[in-house]
Amino acid sequence: MGAPDVEDIDPSEFEDLPSTDVEVDRHVHYGMTGSFPLRLAELFFADDGLYIAQYAYITPMFGLAVGKHRREARGMAAIYEIHGLDEVLLQADDVVWHSYENVDHVLVYGGGALGRPKVTVHPEQGSIHAYRLHGDDIDLDDLTADLETCGERGGFGVERRSGVGFSARRTLARFFGRE
Repeated sequence: MGAPDVEDIDPSEFEDLPSTDVEVDRHVHYGMTGSFPLRLAELFFADDGLYIAQYAYITPMFGLAVGKHRREARGMAAIYEIHGLDEVLLQADDVVWHSYENVDHVLVYGGGALGRPKVTVHPEQGSIHAYRLHGDDIDLDDLTADLETCGERGGFGVERRSGVGFSARRTLARFFGRE
């Protein structure tokens, strides 16, 4: 017997569970970061800051080749749809939270002809977070507009750029700790 489909689950069955009541302004679904192994992530621009929930290590042979990345992303989307942000944060392997005071700016890259769109979060303190977006129906105009609205409320800048958002020189500098 398999797991039920999202349509078969009644969300009202879970209304009595505890909740942080954090309101999500923009959910950025199905991001992927890293080179080997890859990590999946969900970004939540919420009323109290930015939550980044990382989950599922993906390798080329046992992940990408068998579609694990799509299954894991669909599963996390279902968890969010049914249970909300609290359960996503519980199910994630790693959660990073930034207050908006710590977010300096967010870059949205179009991906160019060969790449996927990318969202990069540049905090004042801490590491840069960069995620290629793998969803099928990404509207970069809507995404950028929503993030700009979050930025206006949170006090951080949002910039849309063309291209893939990759610089070999900056990547090597980061690798050698010279950023």
